[in-house]
Amino acid sequence: MKKMTWLVIGIVIIAICVIVAVSKKGSVNKLRQTVRIGAILPLTGPGATFAQYIRDGIDLAVQEINTQSDPVITVFYEDCKNQPKVGIAAYNKLISTEKPPVTIVALSSVAKALAPLAEHSQSIQMYIAVAIPNVTDGRFRFRLYPDANGMAGVMAHYTAESLNAKKAAVLYINDEFGRASLDAYRNVFQKYGGTVIFSETYNLLQTDFRAQIAKLKDITPQPDVIYLNGYGPSYGAIIKQLKEQGVTVILTADMTLGLPNTLQQIGEAGEGAFFVDGKMSQNFVEKFDAKYSRVATSYAGYAYDIVNILYTIARTTDRFTVEVIRKGMHEIRNYEGAMGNITMGPDGDSNLEFVVKQIKNGQVVVVQE
Repeated sequence: MKKMTWLVIGIVIIAICVIVAVSKKGSVNKLRQTVRIGAILPLTGPGATFAQYIRDGIDLAVQEINTQSDPVITVFYEDCKNQPKVGIAAYNKLISTEKPPVTIVALSSVAKALAPLAEHSQSIQMYIAVAIPNVTDGRFRFRLYPDANGMAGVMAHYTAESLNAKKAAVLYINDEFGRASLDAYRNVFQKYGGTVIFSETYNLLQTDFRAQIAKLKDITPQPDVIYLNGYGPSYGAIIKQLKEQGVTVILTADMTLGLPNTLQQIGEAGEGAFFVDGKMSQNFVEKFDAKYSRVATSYAGYAYDIVNILYTIARTTDRFTVEVIRKGMHEIRNYEGAMGNITMGPDGDSNLEFVVKQIKNGQVVVVQE
């Protein structure tokens, strides 16, 4: 009888151990099944066009990942309206309610306001459409997007070396992004023997640019090129008014010029203009077109790569934590993504590939890789 009792007790103990082991394994799998990512984007307001491109890239990556394997991705969107104070409130809400270990943040003015909150909240911020300098730290703040040198600097180099320009005028949006771009353009252009002889700001919602254009036309001698930087509805309007006011100086610009809505807005006024853009893979272009039936943008490509890089990191661990993400980011070397070869630097900034494009006969063509 005693033997039977001990046998039953032994069986019960073994059964309990098996149940506990299975339960623990199940809990680990459950942890691996969902990766939580926050996204602070200007879903409404003057930056909404950018937000749509970025969200398109995020959603495409999430759809591909969630239909094929674990872990699955969940993205929690909040609207910053391209206003720093609104962005701070949205970020605090997101961190307190959803607690994502990483949040994608768009646009320079909002990123500058949120950057000090990253370490305080012990959550990583990933920047896109943020070009201002000194925003990353390699600990809580990373960027997968060109900084000001990556756009303005590349175009300044091309302008001086390939267009043989010596004198440039810069029209830049009146915010953190615009000022950083002016500084980067001037520094690189001077390095290659050029001089910025005129610079003038414009506002995000401005509609009449006759004052700025009049000043530009009064310069003697005239500049060899104009570099335009910015975004929003004013961007296309200033290009059209330059044409209407008879300005014939070669127009060069940042990647906003290549966006589908900008090209549609400016029409023939953009003919002959040059702009810098990210180096986008044909595979991504085709996948994007298959899902959305429209032209892919670099903003969508960078967003797509951010999600896929985070997914790659998540697959290496049972717990998707700040420490794991940080370590994984520093291990990104020669990652082949939608936007070409990507390497993350020790300061949290990414090394990216660029191309220069031109509008010729109404078509966008690559003139330098």
